[in-house]
Amino acid sequence: MPKIPVPTVAFTEPLTSPPRVHHPSTLAELLEVAGTRKRIVEAWGVSARTYDTRKRSPETCTVGELQQLARVLGVAEEELFAVVRAQASASQAGQPDDEQ
Repeated sequence: MPKIPVPTVAFTEPLTSPPRVHHPSTLAELLEVAGTRKRIVEAWGVSARTYDTRKRSPETCTVGELQQLARVLGVAEEELFAVVRAQASASQAGQPDDEQ
């Protein structure tokens, strides 16, 4: 069976020189490169503990949190939602994220 490509979301870190482009394929990877934990916690208006839960279990993210994350990163919501859906589906199926 052919391997289905994992969706990614691409964004550029504007304050780096030269600008770095990231292509994370999981919410955890996205949050790792999205900026500081504090930046996302403030954008979401949640505790650091809630942020950690969201990172481990993307299915616990609210639509509003994901929309805010897309705004903070300057990416299309559809791309970000595709990454989270793929990761949540893999988690529910008991598969590692890269074996979809």
